[in-house]
Amino acid sequence: MINFPEFEGKFTLRKRHQLPSSPDIYFVLDNNSQLLYVGRAKNLRERWLGKSHHRYKQLARKGLDKITLGYIKVPFDELEQREKEYIEQFNPALNETKVKQFIPKKSPRFSELQRLLKLANKPLFPSVQWKIRNGETLLREPWDLVRGFVAGAYQEQQKLQVVVVCQQNMGNLLEKSCIHRTKRHFYIQEKPPKLYCFPPIFLFDARQTIFSFVEFQVLGEQLFEQMYPHLLDSQVVGVTIKKLVNPACLKSGIQNLPTQEDKLVQDYLLNICDNLQLLPDDFTLDDKLIW
Repeated sequence: MINFPEFEGKFTLRKRHQLPSSPDIYFVLDNNSQLLYVGRAKNLRERWLGKSHHRYKQLARKGLDKITLGYIKVPFDELEQREKEYIEQFNPALNETKVKQFIPKKSPRFSELQRLLKLANKPLFPSVQWKIRNGETLLREPWDLVRGFVAGAYQEQQKLQVVVVCQQNMGNLLEKSCIHRTKRHFYIQEKPPKLYCFPPIFLFDARQTIFSFVEFQVLGEQLFEQMYPHLLDSQVVGVTIKKLVNPACLKSGIQNLPTQEDKLVQDYLLNICDNLQLLPDDFTLDDKLIW
């Protein structure tokens, strides 16, 4: 166990805004009390303000609550000398290393698109195999075991539009994605007047292609029952998802639904149904262009 100098205070990386505005030597430790870094600051709070510190991203990936910043107050004119002494004495793990630039292996936008398509091919509560209807316990029908399917694609303004028709429980996941602080930039979507008041059409900008996630909030089960015999597993951007093998079926299926429910979605789909084409097998995108 290293005998560090007695800290005058310490805060986790998450609570760094509580650091004092004074000249200090700071010690960065992990949750095992391993010393990672020693530095000096004329104003400690400003040094760690926001994400400005050059080691912030590197440390934050270890966990905001798993990194602790301990500090001792030092006169301004002694900062440089004391920092050198502590680095020589304790040999922190990171002081003599270069900051590695963190580059995600996969585009976050592409990863989110894949995540949504995977969820569309899974049921809500996958472990539940039975449901109750009119007081009877019944086995869940196969069309109740998917949240969405690819209905087809069409061209608009020289860009391919891929249409994914969804049942109600998919909408909650899309809404959460839409308001996420970084993922919301993946959508061509105006901010709703109230939280969770999004229209049932979510436009995901995959750069080369727009994915339109269209949610039936009331009539999804009726439509999915009609469409299920025409669905087959397909690979879309590396994800297995149900695909409508005859997009023309969608129009007749919608026309069989009551017109007073899900009117916005029905009108949207009826407007594009005649232009829908079968999405090619193994449809993929260049993930290097989807940042």
